[in-house]
Amino acid sequence: MRKTTKKKIAPIVVTVLVVAYLTPLIAIVLALAGFLGTREGLPALPFLLGYAFLGGAVVVGIILALNQRLREIDGGEEEEASRY
Repeated sequence: MRKTTKKKIAPIVVTVLVVAYLTPLIAIVLALAGFLGTREGLPALPFLLGYAFLGGAVVVGIILALNQRLREIDGGEEEEASRY
């Protein structure tokens, strides 16, 4: 059990770092989009909302990838593949 716990540390740390990096950036972009939502900043609004959407998609994707990786580690698929 200890061996699988050590294997889980790196994916969890990387996921936390990426989410901690992207979340404030997404919040800043959304705040900027709200601020620029006036007539003068209207042309930039779709770009900013698209950027925020893509950042959110990356966060969701990395969390799903973490979930899949943790299931692989628990299932022992890595040890099975190393036999071949």
